[in-house]
Amino acid sequence: MGASANRAGSIGFALLGLVSGAAGLAVVASSTLNATVSDTRPNGIRGLAAGSVAAEHQQLTNELAPEKGAVLALRNKAMARQLLARAPLDPAAQTYLGLAADGSKDRPRALKLMTLALRSEERSLRPRLWLMDEDLRRRNYAGAIEHFDRLASIGPAASEAAIAAMTPIVRDPASHAPLARKLATNPLWRSSFLYALNRQGVSPDVVFRLTPQGSAKAQVLSEQGALLLTLVKNHEYERAYLAWINFLPPASLGHVGPVFDPQFQNFVGPMPFNWQLTDTTDGSSEFRKPSGLVVSYLGTAAANLTEQTLLLPAGRYRLSTVATGADENNQLSWTVSCSSGSEPLQTLRLAKLQAGRQRYNTMFSVPSPGCESQRLALVGSPSEFPRTADAVIEEIRIEPVK
Repeated sequence: MGASANRAGSIGFALLGLVSGAAGLAVVASSTLNATVSDTRPNGIRGLAAGSVAAEHQQLTNELAPEKGAVLALRNKAMARQLLARAPLDPAAQTYLGLAADGSKDRPRALKLMTLALRSEERSLRPRLWLMDEDLRRRNYAGAIEHFDRLASIGPAASEAAIAAMTPIVRDPASHAPLARKLATNPLWRSSFLYALNRQGVSPDVVFRLTPQGSAKAQVLSEQGALLLTLVKNHEYERAYLAWINFLPPASLGHVGPVFDPQFQNFVGPMPFNWQLTDTTDGSSEFRKPSGLVVSYLGTAAANLTEQTLLLPAGRYRLSTVATGADENNQLSWTVSCSSGSEPLQTLRLAKLQAGRQRYNTMFSVPSPGCESQRLALVGSPSEFPRTADAVIEEIRIEPVK
């Protein structure tokens, strides 16, 4: 347990790159601790009777304010003891004496006082951070995650910096199971947390285990796509594709092939190995029920109307599509390109579109090496005298040619 415990303990109140101590996240969350002086006292603490419970409470609260930083002088321990004797449930006194006990290495007493302080006022920031740190020291990740979740629901812990600083807990495998359970409940910070893991270069295997699977919800698909795009960007194509397969719900698995969902039946699956549709001022695309892709192109500027990432091995292929529509200037075409290149490997122009179904075919080759992933896209290219173009794409297929 030694090395892991030490590693966990270092995460605690260093969440935001601050020194370990009971302020940590509180420095960023200064708006969380609210003044306890009644609004009916416009003069604040000066309007309270000297030596009263309210005055002592307010003085300690001011000393505990987040902007005071991580290390406090704690010069008023006698006042805190007096206040606790007069008001045993006062969270400011409990917190103050809890910090004092922690400074004296009396962690059992500190634990008792911080627990009481949080029970007295669950929005109290320093006690929650101290308890969170204690949970991390003990590798009680479920408890630490619950504290973080509560902080996020209050507000400050949902900040980008706080979430990014929380991610190091994944370095300890013991955190993965409780993290996955919490993330499965869709806390407010889930998408940001997974995004931070991807951005920080955390092992894709870890991110995969924490990412929800088998869901048609847009948020889940976006979270899955973030991991896949990170893998593709790092040229880890096979791992990206394997993760994508595992993300697919059962109803979508039967439609995996060189092109996913070739008849545009809107099967569920994350990007980039599924269709990415477009809705811009230059053109749009949308699924038609029960199948087909409806495309509208305005003809004023080049536009990507839909696209999908492919992983075709080197070799020769036939590209075919069936379409109907109207495009007097032949502005619509399918292109296949290497993801790393700018020039298409092949362009299949949808010439002379008409109301009747037409099949278009062409051949192309995927070179080796240097073209491990490809981009299949339906594009609109303006002509000299551009006009609008409309089409319904019934299917698009790629088949290997031996």
